[in-house]
This record gives sequence, structure tokens and C-alpha cells, in this order.
Amino acid sequence: MSGFTKAIRQRIVEEFARRHGGSYNAAAFVEEVRKVGPKHPAYGWFEWNSNRAALLYQIEQARDFARDLRVTFSVVVVNNGRRSVQVRETALPLVLSPMDGRQTGGGYVLTDPDDPAHLAEHRRQAATALRSWWSRYQSAAVQAGCSTDTVEDIILKLEAPSNATDEAA
Repeated sequence: MSGFTKAIRQRIVEEFARRHGGSYNAAAFVEEVRKVGPKHPAYGWFEWNSNRAALLYQIEQARDFARDLRVTFSVVVVNNGRRSVQVRETALPLVLSPMDGRQTGGGYVLTDPDDPAHLAEHRRQAATALRSWWSRYQSAAVQAGCSTDTVEDIILKLEAPSNATDEAA
């Protein structure tokens, strides 16, 4: 939401948590914002129109309905000049919500494992999700003495342009 920078949101959440014994409870936070009304610094973040809010909740329910469904397909790898053939099964999300279409309200599309654009979008989403997760938990991994190179390498490989041999391997 415009105007709600990460720093502003962090300050608001920290202040709320300090007032509530060091804990952030989302339901209690929404209730506080509702009670204070437009004078609360986070008020503009929320949709207060009950019809609109209900629709947004139903959209979120529809996303949850399709979440974690998978399409399974076989990948055959034939090595050049060799007789060996490898067959393995791979699973992709049944539906993709292209990142480019999210800002314009685009919906989900069924994943086509034979479409390089769908595979590239899947990799891009994986890189985005992993980068987000890694930015949140990297410090814990470092504190535990883990190397950060492997995760960084995975992210870079996911973000790299792919070609047909990458996808078949």
C-alpha cells in the first residue's frame, strides 16, 4: 500500500507489540485499528467496507482452495551418444498466478509443463519465494553456523535464464 513503507509498518508493529507484552496478535491489532479509527496510523492499510472486505476474503479463500494442488508429469532424459535413458516424475503447481499479471488483477492459469514460459514463471516464483524466506531466516542459519553459499547459489540458478537443456536435466 502506498505510503506504508517497511520502516513505517515496522514502527507501528513494534509499538503495538510493546503495548501488548512483546507480542503481535493480528486479530488484536485489527481490532485496535478498528476501535481507534482513522486516527490510527495503520487505518488506511485495511479495507473497511464490509462488502469489499468480504469479496477480498472470498478471493483469498479461492486462492487457498487451489493452493498446494500439483500436476505430475514424467521427464525423460536421453544422454547424447549413450544408451542410458532416465525417467523421473516431477510435480509442478497445478495452477500458476503469473507475477506480471498480479498487479492488474490477473488470475491463475493451469500449468503446462511443456510450455517453457510456464516453467520459467515457476522458477521465477520459486526464486522470489526463496529469496523472501532467505532474507527472513538467513541470520538464524548464520547463527547456527550454516554456510549461506548453497541457498544463494540455488536462488541465482533459479533466477538465471533457462534453456531447454536446463529444463530437461
